[in-house]
Amino acid sequence: MKIKITITLIIAALSAISFISIGNHAFAQNLGTEQSMSAQNSANVQSTPSQNLGTEQSIPYVVQNTSRSIQDPLPGHQGHQIVIAAPPRSDGKVYSGIATFTSSIPVEVVVLHNYTPSNSTSSATNQSIGEPLNAPFGNGKVAISLMKKFTDSPINAGSFVFAGNALAFHNLEGKPFIVTYTIDGNIDSLTK
Repeated sequence: MKIKITITLIIAALSAISFISIGNHAFAQNLGTEQSMSAQNSANVQSTPSQNLGTEQSIPYVVQNTSRSIQDPLPGHQGHQIVIAAPPRSDGKVYSGIATFTSSIPVEVVVLHNYTPSNSTSSATNQSIGEPLNAPFGNGKVAISLMKKFTDSPINAGSFVFAGNALAFHNLEGKPFIVTYTIDGNIDSLTK
């Protein structure tokens, strides 16, 4: 009788652990069901990284979602459509990983990077050689990596490795679209 009770308790404990794991996985999958909620929820989720001999560990960022585009909120880009898959980070950390997508029309992939030109060179040098594509964002600027073509196939799909402060799917023509995507990545602190 004692063995049967112990086995029952072990099974109950394992079921609870499975339920918690499944619940967290479901949360990650449903994180962006509403575009505005995706950015809001992900920005508000605070994770405490594991510690290993005083070094910070990566925080997993795994998302699978289907979203409808909205008007791009970036100043000067309001005529574009966007789906924010990994919301902008302002905590000094970056996303890195692999993303795969398929969309209803051709889209571009946008990766945003915190942009501080004063740290790189003098403004006189920047004027003589130019600057990367950038836009005002919050109290500063972001550099924009805009990537357009992922396949020669007539299907609007692709897979790519990325790293930056935000990841989005975008349409320069302003046409609304639907995109399904999976991101398997991490959130990491900068080393420099």
